[in-house]
Amino acid sequence: MKKFISSTTVIAALCTVAITQASESFGGFGISVYPGKNGASIASVLPNSPAAQAGLQAGDVIISVNGTLLSSVVPEKQISLLRGNSGSSVDLKVSRSGESISIFAKRALISVQDIENQDISAWLGKSKNLNVEDLNYLASQKIGDGYEFLGLMQKGLLISSNMESLNPKQIHQISLKKESPANVQSTPAANALNFANFSTISFSLANEAKNSRIAVLNVKGSTVWQKNLGKLPAGANNIDWSGASLPAGSYHLVLETDGKALSYKFDLR
Repeated sequence: MKKFISSTTVIAALCTVAITQASESFGGFGISVYPGKNGASIASVLPNSPAAQAGLQAGDVIISVNGTLLSSVVPEKQISLLRGNSGSSVDLKVSRSGESISIFAKRALISVQDIENQDISAWLGKSKNLNVEDLNYLASQKIGDGYEFLGLMQKGLLISSNMESLNPKQIHQISLKKESPANVQSTPAANALNFANFSTISFSLANEAKNSRIAVLNVKGSTVWQKNLGKLPAGANNIDWSGASLPAGSYHLVLETDGKALSYKFDLR
């Protein structure tokens, strides 16, 4: 896999960083990917990015985006499907270690900038035998106002302390546009079901729950799946569940939090 990632055929995607471009900004997740016949394989996930918060991992293969199979489109189209408006939400189907899972992620405004060789030389007094910690500090001082530094990348891979052969002409700094207070989602006023599919149930809680339980019932009222969730934070919660063996149709979700129960109807298709 590393041979593919380090080759010139890699399309680094931070969803997505095109290595040939000196700088750009776009709505994405904070991952680098390379397209393939089975989907877009994730090479790196930037820490503190929307992808990291959603649970995406290096090695995952993104199979579909909002129901569109990436294997059915050309590489450029795979990238355009992963990109989108900052703040938009996406339902991703991901293959991980042979298992198919669903992940709900939200795009943010990602900025990719070159680290100028002269800046590195002026700051560190050298351009060879570079120290990753020093480079990270330099990059963090040069991001734009209102942005948060996520990390450095070279050839589509996150630069870490054990990476060798750093080339100052191929280093990009990646930052994330911070949400303004007006755009930050507040805690919902009431518990709500966000979405449900065969592998993931997403719901939002108005308040932290000290003791919670979830169950899925069919139209006859029989419980087909249930789980004790224990303590849950306020805000969005994504729960994995085993609904793949169930037939398509209508179901009811029963969510109990601290002794209060709410029921939501949803469809599996």
